[in-house]
Amino acid sequence: MGALLAAIGTGVSSSGWGQTDSDLFFDDLPIVLTASRMAQSPLDAPAPVTVIDREAIDASGFTEIHDILRLAPGFLVADWPDGSPTIANHGVGDAYGRRIKVLVDGRTINNPLWGNVNWQDIPLRVDDIERIEVVRGPNGAAYGANAFQGVVNIITRATASESGAAFIARFGEPNIRDVGVRLNSQGGTPLDWRITASRRTADNFRSHDDQSSESIVRKVLNSQFSAHLSPQDSIRLQFGATAGVDRRGYPAASANNYPIRTEKLEENYLHLAWVRSFDAESEFSLQYYHQGRSVRGDWLAGEGNDPRVPANGDIDTTRDDLELQLTKRFNPHWHVLVGAGVRRDTAESERYFSTGRTIVARQWQTFGSVTWQPLQALSINAGGTFERHDYSGSLFSPRLALNFALTETSALRLSTGTAYRAPSFMESDSFETLQNNGEILRVFYRAGLKVEPEKVRYSEIGYLARFPALGLNVDTRYFHERYSRYLDDQTCSYSSLRRLCPVPPPENFATPPRSDRNFMFLNSGAFIMHGLELGIDWKVPGIGRALLSQAFVKIREDGYVPDASLVDSAPSSLTSLLLIKELPQRWRFSLGYYHNSEMSWLNDGGKVPARDRFDIKLAKGFGATGSENEFSITAQSLGGAYPEFHEENFRHEPRIFASLRLGW
Repeated sequence: MGALLAAIGTGVSSSGWGQTDSDLFFDDLPIVLTASRMAQSPLDAPAPVTVIDREAIDASGFTEIHDILRLAPGFLVADWPDGSPTIANHGVGDAYGRRIKVLVDGRTINNPLWGNVNWQDIPLRVDDIERIEVVRGPNGAAYGANAFQGVVNIITRATASESGAAFIARFGEPNIRDVGVRLNSQGGTPLDWRITASRRTADNFRSHDDQSSESIVRKVLNSQFSAHLSPQDSIRLQFGATAGVDRRGYPAASANNYPIRTEKLEENYLHLAWVRSFDAESEFSLQYYHQGRSVRGDWLAGEGNDPRVPANGDIDTTRDDLELQLTKRFNPHWHVLVGAGVRRDTAESERYFSTGRTIVARQWQTFGSVTWQPLQALSINAGGTFERHDYSGSLFSPRLALNFALTETSALRLSTGTAYRAPSFMESDSFETLQNNGEILRVFYRAGLKVEPEKVRYSEIGYLARFPALGLNVDTRYFHERYSRYLDDQTCSYSSLRRLCPVPPPENFATPPRSDRNFMFLNSGAFIMHGLELGIDWKVPGIGRALLSQAFVKIREDGYVPDASLVDSAPSSLTSLLLIKELPQRWRFSLGYYHNSEMSWLNDGGKVPARDRFDIKLAKGFGATGSENEFSITAQSLGGAYPEFHEENFRHEPRIFASLRLGW
């Protein structure tokens, strides 16, 4: 991640000093950082990458990070009231979206418990994001296990790119209250820094047909410091924390075991990085980060007329990660990258593991890639990651990619490879129970069998073209992915012969138990996913900009698939369109359109019908030319509440809010 760290810490790219992200994307030498861990033109990247820049993020009106991914071709986004929002690429999405690796400035933020991302709890505001790079397919060759269906790389604004202070406020419905302040160094000093603090509340879900409701409170602190120790050396320090409260549950508490309850959460991180640059394309980087998460929540659990018993919902997880990387340009024909890393994850939860002990998992990896350019028009990239994980054993994820330049501004890409998803703590060690006085009344999730990592073999052909005279960028590809060892939970019983559990009941199981139906994790089924993606970015100075993404996806069984909903988990058509219109006197209007055909979310989700969502934002800039001062009105989901994760249970709420941003 050396190139990434350098770009973050200094605000400098191979394209020059002081450029905005929009300049980088439309300049003669645009760069992406995530496809291979090296800064390179999208025309040379060995994987498909979509860049969602600062202008698009701001114009979209999105104030939650996960929502921004609606702009990436093929990406599915859903929120639900009983857990964190979830994302998926093309399909196979569920409540615990764990098949996409998510980074913030080179730091992996997937939670080790489920492997998902707690999107609402990231110690970061949307206002602090410079751009998001989205790798729209498996990328295990660069990032190892769990870069299974893609990589999302959130890159924050460089500390040197701002000075002074800013105030941001948003107020609206339902119960949207968001106040934040950003303080920056004045520039021209050896140390650049930024500190952001905010508090926000929202009622994300109202109860629908006596189902769940959700309201949240989040307090966020994020700090970044960067310094140049010498012309070659730079260091970066980041730390941040989120403290929050969730109120979730069913209003009809007497009829089920999920009454409205309060959970308190804390999330924190510390990130240190050092980069030594030898020349424009050769450098060494070293980074360490620690992150932790704790959830505190107790409630009385019971079903029907059964007596209520205390249930402990406390969860603690940590991650410590150390990584080094070296990139070297030997000559115009050879560019090499090598690196290694070690990681330690821990989890502690009496609820999910039925023990007070700390569960520990370790992994190490080595990675590398070689780019050879035998001809001016031909670039060949071969790379891979070899790793060993306590839960998956030894894995090797290779990739071979060929990029052929058709013209100076267009290229054809062919790539193929293999990627894996390692089992999470839940899939490997869980034993979720409801107990009273040492007696197990009910078993929920149970990892009683040895499970193998999921595997995907992929191939794709892509075409990229830039037409500078028109301000037009086109990115299209066809992909074919063959999945095996699909890892899922299945219901079983200790008494039913039809779905008899393959492991015996626990020794202290109640007689009779409250329920002997539980969920076990196992590898089951294989399937093929293939489809077509199209991304268009068209910008005409003085007029506006249009960003279109379109995906057509199909899933079919490759043998036996136990869950019939899996083949329906990809919408046959998925569209997003963002129109940005510049108006006189610094007014700007933007319209977002988001469509998916009928589909199904898995595990806690359900069938959702085809939907069309419209968002609008009207903004007025004011103050000194070049300032970010702005007043805006944003309306989301103009058509009203709609089912996004489960047709019968939940409704995504429309929102309308006013925003004010002041800088000085």
